[in-house]
Amino acid sequence: MKKRITIFSLLVLTTGCAGFQKSCYQTVANSFGSDWIVVQYASDGRPFHCWKLRGASVSGSEGGQVDWKDTTNGHLVHLTGWENRVQVVNGDFDGAGRLLGVDSRRCNNGVYPSEP
Repeated sequence: MKKRITIFSLLVLTTGCAGFQKSCYQTVANSFGSDWIVVQYASDGRPFHCWKLRGASVSGSEGGQVDWKDTTNGHLVHLTGWENRVQVVNGDFDGAGRLLGVDSRRCNNGVYPSEP
């Protein structure tokens, strides 16, 4: 029995996040921070708030709530309702923005300009 536990422990330690990738990545991002793009939508589906976050710990809870501490000013931001977020990989805010239907270059610390 002890040998099986040792083998199982070694297997878990050597595979790291393999097989548990989503959960592992979420835990690391929530604990240590990551780059994110967060978009809040109006009731008609139009984006009206957008944030590009660097090194932020973003968490969500049931019921559509998203929270993070703004690293630029220390404010705790709490959104409720009609928001989506994407964890940005390799600094690709443009690609992450496309997944959410926004142009990340137009995100301005919470303000997303309406179409001209």
